[in-house]
Amino acid sequence: MQPLGATLIQDACSFRVWAPHASHVAVLLQEGERWEHEVTPVRCSLTRDSSGYWNGEVPGVGPGRLYRYEIETNGHTFQRLDPAGRDMLHSQLTKDYPDSENASIVTSRDYLWSAFTTPAAKDLNIFQFHCGSFAGRGDGIDKAVAGFADVETKLPYIADLGFSAIELLPVQEFAMERSWGYNPAAFFAIESAYGHPDELRRFVDSSHQAGLAVIFDVVYNHAGPGDNLLWRYDGFHNESDLSCGGIYFEGGRMTDWGRGPAWWKEEVREYFFQNACMYFDEYNADGLRFDVTTQIDGQHLSEVMLRLRERYPDKHFIAEHLPAHPWITTYGNFGATWLAKSHHEAQRVLNGQDPLGKVKSFLGWDGFDSPWNLVKYPLGSHDDVGDDHNGNAKEGLTNWDARHRYMVDQLGGRDNWHSRAKCRLAWALAATMPGIPMMFMGGECHMGAPNVAWGYWHDGPDINGDHRFDWQLAGDEIGTEMRRLVTAANALRDHHSALRSETLIITHEDYHNNVIAFKRWADNSLVLTIANFSDNNFGDYSYGVSTDCQNGRWSQVLCTQDAQFGGWHGSGNAFHQPTTQPDGNIYINLPKWSVVAFELMP
Repeated sequence: MQPLGATLIQDACSFRVWAPHASHVAVLLQEGERWEHEVTPVRCSLTRDSSGYWNGEVPGVGPGRLYRYEIETNGHTFQRLDPAGRDMLHSQLTKDYPDSENASIVTSRDYLWSAFTTPAAKDLNIFQFHCGSFAGRGDGIDKAVAGFADVETKLPYIADLGFSAIELLPVQEFAMERSWGYNPAAFFAIESAYGHPDELRRFVDSSHQAGLAVIFDVVYNHAGPGDNLLWRYDGFHNESDLSCGGIYFEGGRMTDWGRGPAWWKEEVREYFFQNACMYFDEYNADGLRFDVTTQIDGQHLSEVMLRLRERYPDKHFIAEHLPAHPWITTYGNFGATWLAKSHHEAQRVLNGQDPLGKVKSFLGWDGFDSPWNLVKYPLGSHDDVGDDHNGNAKEGLTNWDARHRYMVDQLGGRDNWHSRAKCRLAWALAATMPGIPMMFMGGECHMGAPNVAWGYWHDGPDINGDHRFDWQLAGDEIGTEMRRLVTAANALRDHHSALRSETLIITHEDYHNNVIAFKRWADNSLVLTIANFSDNNFGDYSYGVSTDCQNGRWSQVLCTQDAQFGGWHGSGNAFHQPTTQPDGNIYINLPKWSVVAFELMP
């Protein structure tokens, strides 16, 4: 299939757009920084093929040229931006604002990339963040909406924490300038408030130079309810069904956000296939995360995914398929899916609700072929932390279990010692259990409030204040202690192949004291992880942990209650190397609300 959009070829530009109901299509071209209605544009007619695509080559067109499509359907002539345009001046669309000065922009896709190898799934450790709110507060940048250049300055911060990959909330053009990104207005264009294509390329390249793989979040299950470039694109709509939306939405399934794309059409599947390819071919991506795959027809989605997996066999394809089901990583052709219960059940575990039973529900990879089929995020994703209803999403003010908050606020606030200890435990568990760990920005520094009133993330202010990432909190004593813990836990996972293996044995279950232990191994690496979900402190090396008859001498490699992380001196086993006793146990100090990990010494 020929590429959609405007593609530079030698001394010309090729244009291709789908408009099957049009009787005539022309590309209009102008020079300048905005579309001038009083200036007569260069008009070049395109030729229709048998599939309803309009094509043409225009000589002398280079990067930066502004363009629109002029479409005639049923005697009506109107202008549209390019559905596959790689850049546009802003998000105000011509179909809703006829006097708009907006236009698509011809772009060059050339870039000299630094060498980088996409890490294997077992080596992924993901830091998820929102571009617009990850900079600009408490860092001297002082911007309401941060861009790619601003967050590029934060890459050393992420790399120093020991993450191997970043995942950005959607960066395609959305309505207005402030959004989480899940209201796409133009799927191929980069959000103009964040920057332009070359700035995104430079950001990806800088990420790779910092050792960070880049995963983009894509939204193919719905479009923005307001600004939506595809809606009734070529003028066609069904008079008896005003919600049909025209060629890109006709017969699409109804989603929670309105009419979804018409995935049953080959042309629509091709559109999203080419969009996915764009991130790899033009932005050197390492993976894609697909939003809400349960609201896309599974058979049609799997067909597109098969093409993508064949074309990019070393790249990562992650679904938000909730509730998680093995179909998505088998017949669905994805490599992994989010495991939402790794957060929701973790929240209940840390609240003392059946800790062992619930932690066992997300500890392994039951039903899936591999632990790397699951992305686990005990401290929450953007959905779990974010709230755009002034702190009351899903009636969260009255329903603790459904409340959207940073975990530290769910458990008592960042000024609460026990709350911080439980969050340290949660991330250490993420780093040591099977699966791909993921953290949303702010979890690494106990982002939140002194109380539960407003400790949630949002991309701007509401009646409870400004909820963007606060760099002053990241650097205070409480934030620094948690960052030390996250760095240590990530280093532990990185340095021990056992924690990146497809192994797991639960060696110890103490329901009376709410303690569980599990071991993992690979090559010459074996790590035993013990989690204490209780207020019980065990000192004097009095707690016996079963090793599953694993003989040898053990050395502590992590204790989440160490003083440097916010615990206390002498809480762990720094100078104690226990040996497996005849009863199969090692005897250790086990502090309250902690993870303690040991390696088997050679």
